[in-house]
Amino acid sequence: MKVNTQKVGPCRVKLMVKAEADETRKDYEEVLGLFMKNARVPGFRAGKVPREIVKRDFHKELTEEVQRRLFRNLYGKALEQEGIKMVSLVDAGDMLFSPETGILFSMAVDVPPQFDLPKYKKIPVTFDDPSVTDEMLEKYIESLRKEMVKFEDADGTREIGASDLVQIDFRGEIDGRPVAELAEKARPLAAGEGFWVNMEEGRFMSEIISALKGMRMNESKEGIEVVYGDDAEIEALRGKKALYSLTVKAVKVARLPDDEVFLKTLNVESMDILRELCRGKLSEMTQRVAERQREQVAVDFLLKKADFELPESQVNEEIRQSLERLLHDAQNRGMKREDLEKNRDAIIGNATENAKRTLRLRYILGAIAEQEGITVSDGETDQELAKLAQSMRMNSEKVRADMEKNGRLDDFKERIRDDKTLRFILDGLRK
Repeated sequence: MKVNTQKVGPCRVKLMVKAEADETRKDYEEVLGLFMKNARVPGFRAGKVPREIVKRDFHKELTEEVQRRLFRNLYGKALEQEGIKMVSLVDAGDMLFSPETGILFSMAVDVPPQFDLPKYKKIPVTFDDPSVTDEMLEKYIESLRKEMVKFEDADGTREIGASDLVQIDFRGEIDGRPVAELAEKARPLAAGEGFWVNMEEGRFMSEIISALKGMRMNESKEGIEVVYGDDAEIEALRGKKALYSLTVKAVKVARLPDDEVFLKTLNVESMDILRELCRGKLSEMTQRVAERQREQVAVDFLLKKADFELPESQVNEEIRQSLERLLHDAQNRGMKREDLEKNRDAIIGNATENAKRTLRLRYILGAIAEQEGITVSDGETDQELAKLAQSMRMNSEKVRADMEKNGRLDDFKERIRDDKTLRFILDGLRK
């Protein structure tokens, strides 16, 4: 077999493969034998059709099947002969076959990029252990207490405070027109009756929340100015000034549990024990955050000068998967396809950059793993599959079977290897 190679792109190679008749004769004869065994020709019994008639009557089908078989048998050998590691088969064509001359075909394959490894043993990462301050501890305990808050009806003469729950009727107009008339999507911001506002959470319009402070039940206000910025989510409202009126219908006061109820609910004996438990919990949380930050520093360092070219087919596939995930998430949040279409160019641009970043990091970590002899055992794979299955509330064997069926198990193992490699790098820097 003769193979000629030609580089046709930064990560793409074209091969011309020629196998002589003596190299292809066995496959040709086997395929011809199958055709002779199964051919149906009027005037002949099954399996008794003469060879020359089969070759004549089934020439096209016979040639195509021989070409398919020879390509399957030869393309891997051609790559191995030339020492080419294939990322993906991009194209195959120019295929010519005859029993007398053998087969000739071309194929284009994407190959891994060539790049220099960054100095991963000299990444400027700090390993200071984060401390839990008393202020952090008290804020955390207070957040736990607020989770047990109860709201009670307020005295009608009481002024609305910063932590109250307030029920209001409200209405907004822009140039004398109801806000809802400008866009259907603006209806939730246009008007409402019996609408509850949590003053502390501040999830409603900040101007409305500010206007509510100090008001009392059954009081009303008009002329509350709300200016929608140029970056407002609803395009029809961008740059518009609305005037709102509101009436307070009810006020509820937040009542936090005292220490006795608080501790009983948490099943903890004393505030001192609770502080000790919370300090340990906060310590774990801050250490995880610090570790993620260190990982990000390492990743940014590895990618700082990683501007090497990538296999086009891999980039396109990564972009496709990224866009699929984005569309799925957007639909789950209630967004419509036309909303995404408006920002199509920006979305594709971000997906492209993320895809290239992901692939470059994967190649860098893969090269480091190869250099350092980092591998993933079957036991490690099973362990991570079990964790994934538990999070999905599925059987781990079912998760594995689905991955194998969809060809995603190798990618899963690569992600495990990459995580292991990143930990190896950080552990080396820590020493």
